[in-house]
Amino acid sequence: MKYEEDVRARSYKFRDEYVNATPWWYRGEMHLGFTLLFTGGVIVYCLMQLHAPTLTEWLAVIPLFLFGNWAEWAAHRYVLHRPTKYFSMIYKRHCAVHHRFFTHMTLEYKGHRHWRALLFPPFAPVAFVLAAVPFALMIGFVFSRNAGYIALFTMAAYFLMYEGLHTLSHFTDSPFLDRVPLVNTVRRLHATHHDPEVMATQNFNLTFPICDMLFGTRSDVPSSAREPLERGR
Repeated sequence: MKYEEDVRARSYKFRDEYVNATPWWYRGEMHLGFTLLFTGGVIVYCLMQLHAPTLTEWLAVIPLFLFGNWAEWAAHRYVLHRPTKYFSMIYKRHCAVHHRFFTHMTLEYKGHRHWRALLFPPFAPVAFVLAAVPFALMIGFVFSRNAGYIALFTMAAYFLMYEGLHTLSHFTDSPFLDRVPLVNTVRRLHATHHDPEVMATQNFNLTFPICDMLFGTRSDVPSSAREPLERGR
């Protein structure tokens, strides 16, 4: 189809320009390594601070997870896909870079230099954790010290889960991942989200599509719709 051919051509043209403009010193391995080490370090630190947490304190993970799912959906829909006065840089980075680099026809990435367009910038996990600290402190003050650390642990783990599932969604040649429950659903829905015609209206959850179902923004596609992705490689 002409639409698919045009989308693929524009994406590959932008890819060449973006990769050529990438600084010589950029290393995707270091980018990924920092994200894993920082968020993983926060998770380990929080777990080490726990002292005989009770079941009730651990159950706090559930509302925190649901809040994270809503925050993920809302930020993706209203910040990453809508120009705003205070978050224009984030919007441009997401729509003008990530969604031009990766479309539903060109989801694959090749080589570490593509990771610059795939992963959140290195400052993102730091900013996310710092933004979560006051919230965790409040929970720790109101409930218990353990609850505060569990809150921070949950939010850091959510960020890591988001990045992990997002990265897996851009593996386009893995029959194994296509058979893994949840992961195959995330991959399928994310492929639809990267269609330029629907990216601003559908599938804003990258993890569990809870809020997409609640707010009517989930758009499932049959497995046959992945065939263009195979031809696009």
